[in-house]
Amino acid sequence: MIGQKLGSFLIDAELGAGAMGIVYRGTRETGKTRVAAVKIISVEQMSKGKAFDRFNREADILEQFRHPNIVKYLARGRTGKTYWYAMEYIQGTTLDHVLQDRGALPWPEMARYAIQICDALHYAHDHSVVHRDLKPSNLMVSLEDEIKLTDFGIAKDLDATALTATGRTLGTAAYMAPEQIRGTPEVSHKTDLYALGILFYQMLVGNMPFHGGSAHVLMHCHMTETPPNPSAKAEQNLPIALDDLIVKLMAKAPQDRPWDAAAVAMTLRELLERHETGQPMPMVWPEEGTSAHNPTRTMDVALIKKKTGKKKKQRSPADRIREALPTIGMVAALIVVGLAIAYIVWPSSAKYLYTQAEPLMASKDRSDWTSAQSLYLDELERRFAEHPYKNQTDLWHDKIALDRAERRAEVLEKSGVPGFKKADGQGEQLYAAVYPEADAAIKRHDDPDAVRRWRELATSLEKDPAKSERGWLLLARQKATVIEAAIAARSKEVALLMSKANDADQANAPEQAIAIRRDIIKRFGLYIDQANTIIQVRKLVPEESTKTEPKS
Repeated sequence: MIGQKLGSFLIDAELGAGAMGIVYRGTRETGKTRVAAVKIISVEQMSKGKAFDRFNREADILEQFRHPNIVKYLARGRTGKTYWYAMEYIQGTTLDHVLQDRGALPWPEMARYAIQICDALHYAHDHSVVHRDLKPSNLMVSLEDEIKLTDFGIAKDLDATALTATGRTLGTAAYMAPEQIRGTPEVSHKTDLYALGILFYQMLVGNMPFHGGSAHVLMHCHMTETPPNPSAKAEQNLPIALDDLIVKLMAKAPQDRPWDAAAVAMTLRELLERHETGQPMPMVWPEEGTSAHNPTRTMDVALIKKKTGKKKKQRSPADRIREALPTIGMVAALIVVGLAIAYIVWPSSAKYLYTQAEPLMASKDRSDWTSAQSLYLDELERRFAEHPYKNQTDLWHDKIALDRAERRAEVLEKSGVPGFKKADGQGEQLYAAVYPEADAAIKRHDDPDAVRRWRELATSLEKDPAKSERGWLLLARQKATVIEAAIAARSKEVALLMSKANDADQANAPEQAIAIRRDIIKRFGLYIDQANTIIQVRKLVPEESTKTEPKS
């Protein structure tokens, strides 16, 4: 192809080749000179299965996308027996080459790349497209250090007829989610989130979380092995929230992964902002000399020593004896003092955990709430079942549970992506069933019916005290309470207006009284909760003055 023209592009170099086609560099010299990456598919490749359909679909997907972190579509055409389409040419290298050259990346740098990847994925997901082949070789890093997501060759369009038969596996084994390996219809935007977890682990550790001598072994690992924490292998210290996030991304069940790529990006942005502004954050391996070096959570002392790099000087047995002799007389006293300190300190451990959680829960930053729960509140409940701060900590747990339910509910209510709306767990499923009915009741001004539906949901969830359902119970109660408050406020306002109308009658101002009553009918006549009042108001308004008003 070198030296040939495809459309207005003169091919001058080969950039890469794969199962879906060959990519060349082409230069368009007509008009404004522009360099492009031109992907072609030959007649031979077109005859292999559905390769041509996938080639066309990739061009279709890119043509509809406009995002700074997704490679741009330029043009397409057919020259002789060769079909082609052109994309923007990215000066730089692949993330794969970056990791090969540098190994593990410092976590703040990894987070900057990761946020861009998440933004690109969320944009694709919001357009009902699942990439299904997220890996470093499909991510370009430009000279400006910007990420560009490429290669939508096996992307799944959730709104279109699938090009992959059920049970057929497509993708790269090292990054494939369990549901992708099974080839089931469960493939959704959360399939990309699993690959995202593998990718993040690789960027931080410089190696893969699962290993195998063949694709089959790797797939077995993805299906059965517990995902490892990157902090167990990374040579760098990591924020606890980042360590936990990556493990959640690699969860076997899609419903156990984060909600979407936007939620992942939000967590990363919060961590990066705290790092760049010098704010403290809980780290997996606290530095020596800090108050957090003696963590409340059980940790492997050997691993702490490995991370901090501290080694004790080797001493001979004779040295140890000589050093011990001057202190033998102090041993008994030290034991007594130690026991006294333990007696004083141990009962206050509950207070310590509570006071550590308190400023985090007062923060407006949701990641602080998560840190408070994972670092202090959960341990406080586990170690001190009857601690004196129970009332306040219960409120904090509810605050976190309600916030999570509210954010998830927003996705269930508003997302136009089919995979996003799939409810996980009993609480979500019940909420997803009740919300459309309650929303329809509100739209037809039947607020009491909406309240009834939310109260029934709350009653149903009260029968299941599982913590995972607590947020949905609180959200159902909140929905009902908000609508009840609106009904009460409306009733109060109607009563006030009726009182003013009666006062106008008493002041011998009938026209003013009629005007006020007409206003009541106009503003509140459609509300079911005001129906009885509106009937009484209508009786006091002359027929000719209500004939153009809406009737309840």
